[in-house]
Amino acid sequence: MNHRSGSTLRVILADDHEIFRHGLRTVLEAAGSVRIVAECGDGDCALGAYRELRPDVLLLDLRMPRLDGLEVARRVLEVDRQARILIMTTYGTDQDIGYALRAGARGYLLKDAAPEVVMRAIVRVAEGGMFLAPDIAAQYVQLTTRPELSQRELQILRMIGLGKPNKQIARELSVETTTVKGHVSSVFDKLGVRNRTEALAEATRRGIVPGNR
Repeated sequence: MNHRSGSTLRVILADDHEIFRHGLRTVLEAAGSVRIVAECGDGDCALGAYRELRPDVLLLDLRMPRLDGLEVARRVLEVDRQARILIMTTYGTDQDIGYALRAGARGYLLKDAAPEVVMRAIVRVAEGGMFLAPDIAAQYVQLTTRPELSQRELQILRMIGLGKPNKQIARELSVETTTVKGHVSSVFDKLGVRNRTEALAEATRRGIVPGNR
């Protein structure tokens, strides 16, 4: 999907706050270069609307009923690998930013962004580029330059990859289970993930551990 310069952009607006959606729609359509083709208050609606309408940009909140924004992004990209997804949310933590970009979002804005910034982001994402607000970009740089894993953390991560639970890892390393849990927590923090599955996926993506052959 390639946006033609000067053409009206078709946008789906997905956010569970009706007042926010109404205000944003008014601002965007007043600019004259955006047409909101659907509004959604939950993730199921956003996914269905995308499948039906294939907009230039899906403007998506992270926290919504039924399906959250991350799951919507993943499922949309399964349907259309070229989908242009722009996250606009109140949440700007390292984890939220990392999760969203790994899920396939091409842009990330906070809801207090100025209207001209939102428009610039929509156009940029529609053209196939990336757009991160300056403060978000600074956080993302820090996120992608986290400290490297220690040798013990790498060892434990590889054992996790073999499906070994914490108690078994502790026995094999002759340490307390609480020590293993501490290392696992540190691995999750450094990789910006929430669980073992995500840790292995992210470690594979970064080349820390080999992928399945």
